[in-house]
Amino acid sequence: MSKKILGILNYGAGNFGSVKRAVESLDVEPVTVSSPDELDQITHLIFPGVGSAEQAMRELRSRGLDRALIDYAHSGRLLLGICVGMQVLGRASAEGNTECLGLLPYTIEKFRCAEPIPHMGWNSLVWQHSHSGFAEAAKSLGDETNFYFVHSYAAFLNGKEQQDSFLLASAKYGSARFAAIVADKNIWGAQCHLEKSGRAGLLLLNNFLNQRTV
Repeated sequence: MSKKILGILNYGAGNFGSVKRAVESLDVEPVTVSSPDELDQITHLIFPGVGSAEQAMRELRSRGLDRALIDYAHSGRLLLGICVGMQVLGRASAEGNTECLGLLPYTIEKFRCAEPIPHMGWNSLVWQHSHSGFAEAAKSLGDETNFYFVHSYAAFLNGKEQQDSFLLASAKYGSARFAAIVADKNIWGAQCHLEKSGRAGLLLLNNFLNQRTV
C-alpha cells in the first residue's frame, strides 16, 4: 500500500472521540473501524481504550475483532494501542483473569502501592536509550517528557528494563516502575493517554503516523 490510511478502532471505548479529535488536529482525517472487513485498507491503526481489559476483550471477541487485530498486526501494518488498548496487546491481564491478544510479551497486574489508585495525572517518562526507536522519539519530543495517565493496572518492570526489548519508555508511581511506551517493530503501545497529553502527546502521535509499514 502506497497511500497512508489511518483507522481508529471504535468498539465502544469512551476515548474514541478524543483520539479522533487529536489526530484531526494533525490534519489527518481518520477512518472509523468497527468490523474486521474495515481493516482491509488501513495502514496505520490506533486502538484506544478506557475501562477494563476484560470488557475490551469481550467487545473485541463479540465483533470478531480479536482475531482480525492479530492478523492485521502480523501483516506488518502499524498498530498503536492507547491505555487499555496497550494493555490488551499483551499476553494476559489480572483484571478479570483475562487472556489478551498476545502481540507483546508482557502481562498486566494491578498497582500494589501506598499511593491512591488509580494512578491519575501527569507523570514524567524515562526513555530507554538502547531501544531502536529512542533516537527518533527523542528527536520529536526534545525536552518534553510529561504525559497524562489514568489507570489502575500496568505492565510492571521489576528493575529488568534492560531485558525488555519492547520497552521504549517507563514511568514510576510510588515504588512501582511500569511500561509507559512500548514498541516492537510495527506494534506500539502507550499506557499514557497521548490524546490528553498536550503537545508531547501530539508529537508522539505524529511520530507514529510517520512510521512506515514493515
